[in-house]
Amino acid sequence: MIILSLCFLSACGDKQVEFEQSKWNESIDGFYQFREVMVKDLMENHLEKGMTYRQLTDLIGKPENLANLKINTIGYTLMEDYGWDIDPVETKTLMVELTNDSLVQDFKIEQWKK
Repeated sequence: MIILSLCFLSACGDKQVEFEQSKWNESIDGFYQFREVMVKDLMENHLEKGMTYRQLTDLIGKPENLANLKINTIGYTLMEDYGWDIDPVETKTLMVELTNDSLVQDFKIEQWKK
């Protein structure tokens, strides 16, 4: 019984995998299947403050055009959940803030939930 309980609890954790550049932009019908599970490793081991915009886009591709972003901020969609509606009910986005010289100043994950 104890072994079964431990197996169940270990399966409930937040699944994370190492960042793979080739999989970052893979999508099915516009949904990125690997981004959410790779973003932690990407932020901890690959993104660096001070890297150029070109280094950033060489690493993870061009950002999506997201409306209503602050100046010098770009975003990469990690996850969108539409539930049973045509409007999203939850989103997660990797936000990257750039300096006026197009250097990475900061990055974070923003989550919105209806």
